[in-house]
Amino acid sequence: MKKKTERISGFREWRVLTRQARRILFSDKKNLLVSLIFPVCAALITVWIAGENMFVHYEGTKSACFVLVSAAIWCGLFNSIQIVVRERANIKRDYTAGLRLRCYTASRAEIQFFLCLIQSALLTGAFLGVAEKFGNTLPDYGLILENPLLECYISIFLLMFAADATGLFVSCLVRKTETANVLAPYILIVQLIFSGILFPMKDQAENVSYAMLSRWGMEALGSTCLLNDLPLKIQATVPTVPHEAEDMFLSTASHLQDVWGVLIAFALVCIFLGNLALHRVAKDTR
Repeated sequence: MKKKTERISGFREWRVLTRQARRILFSDKKNLLVSLIFPVCAALITVWIAGENMFVHYEGTKSACFVLVSAAIWCGLFNSIQIVVRERANIKRDYTAGLRLRCYTASRAEIQFFLCLIQSALLTGAFLGVAEKFGNTLPDYGLILENPLLECYISIFLLMFAADATGLFVSCLVRKTETANVLAPYILIVQLIFSGILFPMKDQAENVSYAMLSRWGMEALGSTCLLNDLPLKIQATVPTVPHEAEDMFLSTASHLQDVWGVLIAFALVCIFLGNLALHRVAKDTR
């Protein structure tokens, strides 16, 4: 009589799947290189286009923060939006054989977590680039941490990982890589439109903006960069022009903590929903 094979523990399965995800990441050197080059290019563009006026006046700093937020969201989406869907056939086969989908989802999210840590550091280099090229410096102190650069790094990382988790959710939801590729730019466009930066948000549009990562990313960076305290560009020639403070850029520790909490919640919810959506793989007919 054949002895029944014991199933490995969930923890061990997660570690095996994590090693597999790491091998897949490093085996696709072209995509990995693009993933690391993109935040560097975005940082250089920020320095080149908006760096001269960053931390000098309100408009210049706001524009630079918006470029960094847009880059972080796109970087996160690009990282993960194809990860699951391109492995879907293998996932269905392994799921039928006993794969724990929660272990699979957690393993992919873990690798993306560490990738975003590196990419966020590269993108945060824009602040150092501005300081080096133009001598414009961040505020003396952060709202939560003593180092405002580290505070900006955490905000960019949380934003990028939340966007990455959104891409992971979409990748779990769709069945074809073509669909994922088509959805990515539309997701980014909606994020930018409802960020509250390009257009004023009123009534229902403002309510929709609260569901956008772009809004929370701008709130985080704008708060640390003390946007409300910076002068308007026109005030250099007409000092009497009023500059009304915006609630979304409230420079308090409690406000920034709330924003970080929202970004963390976004990431966790998207990973959870992605895992639920992936259970539909059993119904695939391909």
